[in-house]
This record gives sequence, structure tokens and C-alpha cells, in this order.
Amino acid sequence: MHLRLAGLRGRLAAGARALTTASSGGGGGSGGGGGDAAVRALLDRALTKVDEHGWTQRAVAAAADEAGLPGMAYGFGRPVDLVGHFMDRALDTTCCEAEDQLHEPDSAADKLRLLCRIRLRQTRPLLRRWPEAAALLAQPQNVPLAMRHLDALSSQLWYLAGDASTRGDWYLKRSALAAAYVASELYMCEDRSPDARATWDFLDRRIADVQAAVDAGEATAAFGGQFGRNLFNILASHGYVPR
Repeated sequence: MHLRLAGLRGRLAAGARALTTASSGGGGGSGGGGGDAAVRALLDRALTKVDEHGWTQRAVAAAADEAGLPGMAYGFGRPVDLVGHFMDRALDTTCCEAEDQLHEPDSAADKLRLLCRIRLRQTRPLLRRWPEAAALLAQPQNVPLAMRHLDALSSQLWYLAGDASTRGDWYLKRSALAAAYVASELYMCEDRSPDARATWDFLDRRIADVQAAVDAGEATAAFGGQFGRNLFNILASHGYVPR
């Protein structure tokens, strides 16, 4: 993934420098920061094309054409890289939005519930296409990527909720929360209730399950193995992957 993105970064940086030179009439500076910013800007724009084109290179190509950088998306890596970019951005947005709201709930469970709601709302604009993203993440070659993103999500949400544990229940907490979050997100894909009320009720029950598991101090296997099984079973139950 990184090699493909590095190649795309180089092409985008070259295109950005060319556009800057043409518009300013002079030479521009060089450096990796501009290329990184160009990649992020292109992928942000591509996310606005996902509803029409899905999680595909066509979405990136449409964004490049709209930005006046035709051909810059040629050779872009895997569609799952666009999903990964969305997940990174959604977590960043969740952390920013949570800053002004986390003083309201008292308990860790209430904070987790709030944080999960904020994060789930990031997915709602792309809800029609999210099952496709889930199916991409469930492919065997992409499961490690899905695990890294959801490990980052669950770790960050627990941290924001005030948890700083390093004991054996660290793995249990993060595995349980990741499974609860994925289940809620997939439930939301099928929810037709007003204002997603059924999803929020479903999330409340899953957070209660997480808290009960933590309180009971249930033993857990290594995070990777347990989470991989949880993710597969959840996706299979919704028909996104074969059993």
C-alpha cells in the first residue's frame, strides 16, 4: 500500500507544482509535505464521489478530473486504500468533535456511547456504499488493515473515555468495543428508523455488553485472533462474506 501511495504522491506533487507554477508564473518549492497534502486533498475529494462510483478507482479518477489533474490518479493503489483514508479522517473528526462534548457524560460507558455515536455519524453520508467497504475490509488480504484501523479506533475511544489501563483487560476492552462498533455500523446500514433511533438503541445494548464483559473480567484471547473472528462472524451474518 505504501509503495503505491508513494507513487501517487509523486505524481500528485508534480501536478500540484505544475499548476502552481502555471498560476503564479514562477517556480515553486519542493518537498514531501506538498505531495502528502495533495494526496489527502485528492482522497478527500474522492470521498465525495463514492456515492456515485463506489469505493473504486473511478471515484479517485473523477476527483482528479474535477481538480484539474487528469491522469494523476492513474495507478492508484487498491480501493481499500480509499476506505482506509476515510477511516483515518473519520477518527480525526471524531476526536475533534468530542473535545466539546466529553465533559457532559460521567461514566466511561456513557462516554463510549457518545464517542461511538459521533464516529457512526461520520459513516452516515456514505451509508448506501458502506457494505461495499465492509466487504473490502473482510477480504483475507485486507483483514490486517481492518484490524489496524479498528484497533486504533477502539484504543482512541477508550483513551478519550478516560481509560489508561495497561493490565490484561486492555485487550478485552479493545476487542469488545471494536466488535460492538462494527456490529452497530453494519446494523445502521439496514436501519430505516427515523433519525437512526434503532441504531442508537442497538448501540446502547452493545455498550452495555462491553461494560458487562469488562466488569466480569472475562478472559480473552490475543486481540488479533479474537477480533478477526468477531469481524468475520459479524460480516458473514450480514451476508457480506461467505461462511
